[in-house]
Amino acid sequence: MSLIELKNISAGYAKTPVLKGVNLTIAEGESVMIGGPNGAGKTTLLRVAASLLPYEGELTLAGSDASSMRRRDIASLIALMPQTQDMYFSYTVGQAVMLGRYVRMRRGLAGPTAEDKETVDRVMNDCGVYELKDRLLSELSGGQLQRALLARTFAQQTPVVLLDEPGNNLDVRYRAELTDYMAAWLEGTTDYNGKKIRNTLAGVFHDLGEAARICRRGVFVKDGQIVADMGLQEAFNSKVLNEVYDFDVISYKRAESTFWNS
Repeated sequence: MSLIELKNISAGYAKTPVLKGVNLTIAEGESVMIGGPNGAGKTTLLRVAASLLPYEGELTLAGSDASSMRRRDIASLIALMPQTQDMYFSYTVGQAVMLGRYVRMRRGLAGPTAEDKETVDRVMNDCGVYELKDRLLSELSGGQLQRALLARTFAQQTPVVLLDEPGNNLDVRYRAELTDYMAAWLEGTTDYNGKKIRNTLAGVFHDLGEAARICRRGVFVKDGQIVADMGLQEAFNSKVLNEVYDFDVISYKRAESTFWNS
């Protein structure tokens, strides 16, 4: 089942075009790395896929035309953790993560249910921020804030998660724990419109090793267009990376591996 389908998508900001005639399909259960150099259009691609940015072309989400879907319905299908965050820093970590439950809350209720609270506690624990639940976001380090916002994203309980550089600001321990958590999450399912949908992830990754631990497919963007779409292992064993990044990525990563194995 196709969960996200972009057909001939063009998008940008103000009068600056970024994406140019992009076609992409992400099926149920896939794990996709979005790669490419800075400024290639990776973040724009994620924002369009979540129907958060105006576009030209066709965007279909779980078989429905995104332009005719309610925002609440899209938010029940897709959770996006953007690279930058616009949040009021008077929130505590616990309050910020609870915001991820809004789409799941029944209308008319005075507050979160026991299930909401249980879910928030669980994802805060999984993302390593439970002990920070009463701290203000403004008091956190960059890595702590990143983990709190990841918890908010997973608290939304959607079958599709889009992540823009999820390992940003995280130290090596939390990067490892995060990738393990996402790999385990990908083995599960999430309810959407009364059906169990296999969990699906697409993320912008600059750390190729981090991406390899989670993703099976690589979609590479350059100059606003998809220039390669293949199995990630295949990409790592070809000249694609060198052509995408205009840099000898393979030799660099081999030298890095030699250092760790010495």
